Amino acid sequence: MKEVLFKKEAFEKLLVGFNKTADAVTGTLGPKGRNVFIDDAMLPHITNDGHTIANSISFEDRYENLGAWVVRNTSAQTNDDAGDGTTTTAVLLQEIVNRSLERPENPMLIKNSLQEACKGVVAKIKEQAKPITLENVKEVALISSENEEIATLVTEVIQKVGAKGVIVVEESKTFETSAEVLEGYEANVGFTSPYFANDAGGSKAVYEHVAVLCAQKKISTVMDIKPLFDQLATQKIGQLVIVCEDIDPQILGVLVMNKVQGTMNILVIKATGTVLEDISATVGASLVSDATGVTFDKIDIGKHLGTADKIVCSEKKTLFIAKTPEGAEHAERLKSLADNNTNIYEKEMVLKRVAQLTGGIAVIRIGAATDLDRVYRKHKTDDTVASVKAALEEGIVEGGGMCLWRIGHDMKAKTVGEEILKNALSAPLKKICQNAGKEYTEVVSGMIGGTGYNAKDDEFCVMIESNIIDPAKVERVALENAVSNASLFITSHAVIVDAKVEK
Repeated sequence: MKEVLFKKEAFEKLLVGFNKTADAVTGTLGPKGRNVFIDDAMLPHITNDGHTIANSISFEDRYENLGAWVVRNTSAQTNDDAGDGTTTTAVLLQEIVNRSLERPENPMLIKNSLQEACKGVVAKIKEQAKPITLENVKEVALISSENEEIATLVTEVIQKVGAKGVIVVEESKTFETSAEVLEGYEANVGFTSPYFANDAGGSKAVYEHVAVLCAQKKISTVMDIKPLFDQLATQKIGQLVIVCEDIDPQILGVLVMNKVQGTMNILVIKATGTVLEDISATVGASLVSDATGVTFDKIDIGKHLGTADKIVCSEKKTLFIAKTPEGAEHAERLKSLADNNTNIYEKEMVLKRVAQLTGGIAVIRIGAATDLDRVYRKHKTDDTVASVKAALEEGIVEGGGMCLWRIGHDMKAKTVGEEILKNALSAPLKKICQNAGKEYTEVVSGMIGGTGYNAKDDEFCVMIESNIIDPAKVERVALENAVSNASLFITSHAVIVDAKVEK
């Protein structure tokens, strides 16, 4: 049974959940923004990370929950794209949606106008961006982390592994915060079912000292993997990671059920072509394929399975930390292949694979006196790493909401989309002022001679010279995602949900 509500009645309910969720997120913006205390079955924690806050909110009312989903989804997209800026995304999204719904124009006209206006603002952000180098990234790290120790550590790690290096942040088992560079490989592949996730947030599958099966074939029947599982049961091995080209949905369902019921701790990842070959070499596994002659019914877990010290798998990426001679040999073979290849494009692609296999993976372990502080510092470190990488990629702009404010202030609005964005671009600065207990109009009147507002020290200064900066990529992505989802949200004329069934 379904329930259908049309625009006015539906939006009244949707906006309750939408604004509640956005308000919870936006109250953390700026140096004087507050934290949010989140209940969790495993470990309650305190954070000011926008994505984490939004992801923790759901409502019993189906309509309110749909409104909250818009904020969750938009913040999650920004987190995927830039790793930071999720709170700014929520501020922009809320302002664009609420102002758009007040307009008398046709929603489809508003949508098209917003998307066109967004292109102009993005061009302005890129114009204002100033490049930075590895040598001067600490300023970005310090702004994001608000902590000298974390900023120094992230800067040192980035300088070791480079702007494109892989950096993993995890909780330490001690009070100490430390970092090291390990051998490993990151692939743009993820788990085949969210039920494989086993971390506290429900977004990652983390396995340590685990056996890995790599198959360049489809797993089509239970009989394909029965010989392997018989051997695992005999040797009392309780966890396994399967990396395969494809798997039958029914077999995947059986494996998920085994995972959920606790019979076997399993993770299934789909990978093909060179990515599968590189994963196989990294973990030291023999590929199940026609080329190698290894078949499902003749698998020997002692000979054919690989091993990984740690695997961290999300929906879109998987990190394999392993030190095997096969991985080093594979990288050498690829390097030799590249050296002898006259095709420039093919040579470049092979060298890129070599760099991924040999570049190393930095692991930052966050320690603290309490669990609450450890989780808080981990979230801040995740954001810091993402901010520094984004800054190296597309440069920096004025921080504290000033970059967007200046673009909006200088904009000569001629269309409905430009009028909405002109107001929305001032929303981050307004929220920073509100969270700092300052009057927005008073702050704006004090910004003269190209200065901006430093909310942390309650003073006016030249923002970039005072190291109050934001990565240009974060500002760009936050705006693009906010406009994209707001444009779709405002054009909905009806909402359909499952009807509530009385027990």
